[in-house]
Amino acid sequence: MRFGQRRDPRVADEIRFHRERLIEQYIAEGMDRRAAERRAFLEFGNPAQIEEEVRDVRGRWLTDLAQDARYALRTLRRNPVFAAVAVLSFALGIGANTTIFSLVNAVILRTLPVEQADRLVQLGRMSTTTGRASSVSYPVFEHLRDNMTSVSSLFAHATTAQSIFFGDDDDSVTTDFVSGHYFVVLGLVPAAGRLLAPSDDVPAPSVLAAVITDRYWQRRFGRSPSVVGTTFTLRDRVFTIVGVTPPAYTGAQSGRASDLMVPLVPMMTEQQRASIGSNTLGVLARLKPGVTVAQASAEVDVLFRAFLQERSAALPDPAQRAAVLRQRAAAFPAAGGFNPLRDNFAKPLLILMGIVGLILLLACVNLSGLLLARAAARQREISIRLAIGAGRGRLVRQFLTESLVLALLGGGVGLLMTGRFSQRLFELVTAGREVQLSVAPDWRVIAFTAALALTACALAGLAPALQAARAGMNPALKDVAAHGHTRLGRTLVVSQFAMSMVLVVGATLFVGTLVKLYAVDPGFKSDGVLVLNVRSTRPLPPDRATAVGSALVERLSASAGVRAASAARVLPVEGNLWDRTIQVEGYAFRSGESNSVGFNAIAPGYFATMGTPLLSGRDFGDRDTGTAPKVAIVNASFERYFFGDRSALGRRVTSVGATYEIVGVVRDAKYQNLRDEILKTMYIPWAQGEDQGASYSYLARVAEGDPLRLVPGVERMVREVDPSLRVQRVSTYAAMIERSISTERVMATLGGLFGLLALVVAGLGMFGVLAFQVARRTNELGVRMVLGARRSSVMGLVLRDVAAMIVPGIAIGAGVALMLTDIARGILFDFTPSEASVFVVAACALGLTALLAGWFPALRASRVDPLIALRHE
Repeated sequence: MRFGQRRDPRVADEIRFHRERLIEQYIAEGMDRRAAERRAFLEFGNPAQIEEEVRDVRGRWLTDLAQDARYALRTLRRNPVFAAVAVLSFALGIGANTTIFSLVNAVILRTLPVEQADRLVQLGRMSTTTGRASSVSYPVFEHLRDNMTSVSSLFAHATTAQSIFFGDDDDSVTTDFVSGHYFVVLGLVPAAGRLLAPSDDVPAPSVLAAVITDRYWQRRFGRSPSVVGTTFTLRDRVFTIVGVTPPAYTGAQSGRASDLMVPLVPMMTEQQRASIGSNTLGVLARLKPGVTVAQASAEVDVLFRAFLQERSAALPDPAQRAAVLRQRAAAFPAAGGFNPLRDNFAKPLLILMGIVGLILLLACVNLSGLLLARAAARQREISIRLAIGAGRGRLVRQFLTESLVLALLGGGVGLLMTGRFSQRLFELVTAGREVQLSVAPDWRVIAFTAALALTACALAGLAPALQAARAGMNPALKDVAAHGHTRLGRTLVVSQFAMSMVLVVGATLFVGTLVKLYAVDPGFKSDGVLVLNVRSTRPLPPDRATAVGSALVERLSASAGVRAASAARVLPVEGNLWDRTIQVEGYAFRSGESNSVGFNAIAPGYFATMGTPLLSGRDFGDRDTGTAPKVAIVNASFERYFFGDRSALGRRVTSVGATYEIVGVVRDAKYQNLRDEILKTMYIPWAQGEDQGASYSYLARVAEGDPLRLVPGVERMVREVDPSLRVQRVSTYAAMIERSISTERVMATLGGLFGLLALVVAGLGMFGVLAFQVARRTNELGVRMVLGARRSSVMGLVLRDVAAMIVPGIAIGAGVALMLTDIARGILFDFTPSEASVFVVAACALGLTALLAGWFPALRASRVDPLIALRHE
C-alpha cells in the first residue's frame, strides 16, 4: 500500500479469500450456494467495513499525519510573515544549540578510532590546578609499567615538532615518541608493513624503526606501496619506515594530527631516562576485563606514593621532601586519548550549552505566545471543527503537527547554519592555536538536531494546542476563551523575562570579566614586541648552541627599527610554568610551607625589552657567563616575602645544588596568566642555565609600527646565523595576550550576543501579548474614554500590565540566576556571582526593554477613537 492510498488491494484479496473459504465450508455441510453466501455475510461481516477497520489499525495515523502536514503547509503559505518569524526563531535556537554541540562533540565526545576505546585510561600525577592527569617522568612510567596489575598494558607518549631529511630534502613533521606497547594498547592493524613492537623500544636497536600515519603517507608519498623500507634522518640518526597506521588513525592526542611515530627510548639520553624531575610523558593504559577506572586509580596512586617514598628519602631538606610526598596520582577515562582541549574548554563549552539551551527555551516560549495568539484568531475554525465531530485529541494533533512542521523547517535551517558557523566558532575558541580537529556534523550532531527539533515542537506547540482544544463550540458568545488566552499569554511573558534575566546576568558577568582582564597590569608592556621561536634541523653541540643563541640576540638588536632584543626560557602569560624548590639564606621554611618559586632563564636586555623596570641593583650582562659566579634577579614579591623591609641584594639562594647571589630586584610581573596572583619569581642568566639556545623564545621590541614587518628580514637573518635554523613561530606579544584570554573573550562575545537576543525576544513577546490585549479591550477602552478617562490614564493602564509582568519576571529570574551563576565561578575574574551591581544592571536592561515593548501598545490604546471603539466587537 502506497503512503496516502485509500485502499490496499492486498487487504481486499485476503478478506475475499477468508470469505470464500467460509462459503465453501457451508456448501460442504449441505447448504446451497446462495444460502451459504448469506450465512457467510452475516457471520463474517461487511468486507468494506472490515477493510476500513484494518486500515485504521495498520496505519491511519500516518495518513492523518500526512493530511495534517499538508494542511499545515497550506496554512503557513497563507501566513508567510508568521511562518518566516516562527522558522527563524526555531532556526536561531536550534542552530545555536547544534553549533555549540558540534564543538562539544568534537572536543569531548569523540573517541579514538581504536578497539574498545572506552577501556582506555590516562595515568598521571593529579594536577592541583585542573584536577586532571598531568605528565610523569620516565622512571615513574617504568615503575607503573612493571608493577600495575589492573591494566593489561600501558605506554608512554610525547609529541614534538621535528625536522627530518630524505637525502637533502628536509620536511617538518609532528612526531610522536612512543614506548614499545603503544600499538599493543591501541590494538591497531597496519595499513601497510608492520607497526612498532616492544623490541623496537630499546636503547640500541639493530634498526631504528619508524611508522608513519596514513595522512602523512598520502601527503608525502602519494600512498606509494614502496614506502616501506624508505629511510630518513632524524637528529643525525637514520630511521627506516616499517609500516603505516590505518586510515582513520591520526594520533593519540586530540587536536593534533601526527605524521610519524618513533620509539621513545632510543630518542632519550641516559640522564632523561634516569631523571625523576623531567615530567614530560603522558601515559595511556588499557584496563583488564572487569576492572573499573576507580580500581585502576586507587592502584596507581598507591604505586606512585610508594615510588615517592623511596626516592624522597635521599632528599636532605624536610620541606622539599614534604612537598614531594604531597603529590598524588590517579587514572582518568581516556576514550578520546590525550585530550588537553577537553581540560581547557570543557567547562566553558558546557556553560555555553546551558546558555543556548536557555535561548532555545526562550524561543519556544515566545513561539508559544505567537501560536496562542494565532489559535485565538482561529476560534471560528476550531468551533466548526468541533461542531462537525472532530475530537479534541484530533485538534491537538493538528496543532502539534503545525509546530512539528515549523520545528523541522527550523531544524533544517539550523543544521545548515551549523555547517557554516561551527568552524568559525572553533577558530574563535582556539584563537590562532595550531589545533587540528574536525567540527563537521556527524551522526551525533544530526541525531541531536532531530531530537532538539522534536523537543522544541513539544515545548512550543503543546500549550497552545491544549488551550485551543479546550475552547467551546461557540466562543463568540462567551468571553472565557479570551481570558484563558490572556492569562496564559501573561504567564509566558513572565517566563520569558525570568529566562532573559538569567541570560543577561550571565552576559554581564562574562563581559565584566573580560573588561577587568583587559584592565589588569601584567607588569610588562606587550605592545610593539615581536616573539620568535626557532628550531634546528639537526642537533647543535652545547658550545655551538650558545654561540647561535647569542648571535641571534645580537643580530636582532642590530636590526633596523629594533629598540631592544633578548630571549627567555618562559614567556609571561603564555600559560607555562617552570618552578623550582629553593633554600634562602637567613630564612627558615615552616612545616607545610611551600619552598617552590617561579623560575626563568633570560638573556641580557630582557627587562628593557619587556618594559619591566629594575627597582634596585643591576641587570644581567656579558660578564655573567657560564664560568662566572652564579647570580640571580628576583621580583619585588620575592624580596618582600623572604626579606620583609630589608634589601635582597647580596643575599644567596640555593636551588638544585647551585647557589646564586641576588644582584637585582625588578618590578612584579604576571607569570602563567593574567588571572593568577603575582608569583615569587627568580631569574637567572641563560648562560648559567641549561640548554642555552634550545627551547628559548627570542624577543624584539620595535621603535614604532607593527612588529610583524620585521618577519621577512628575521627569517633571512636566522638562516644566515646558521643554515640549520628554521623559524617555527612568529607572533606579536599582544596577540599572545589575546590568546591567553581567548576563553573569556568567547564567553563575553557569545554571552553578550545571547543576552541581547534574549532582550529582543522577551521584548517582542511582551509587545505581542500587549498588542493582543489592547485589541481585545478596544471596546472597554472606548467606554473608559467616553466616561472621561484621559489618554495618560489609559496609557498608565497598559503600562501597569507591563509592571505586573516584568516585576515577577525579574524577581524569579534573579533567584534562578543566583543559583546558577555559581557554576561559572571558575571563569569569572574579580567578580562574585552574587555581586549586586550585576543584578542591578541586568534588571535595568530588562526594565528598559519592557518599557519600550509596552510603550507602543500603550500609545495605540491612548489613541483609540471612542466612537469606533464602542462599535468594535
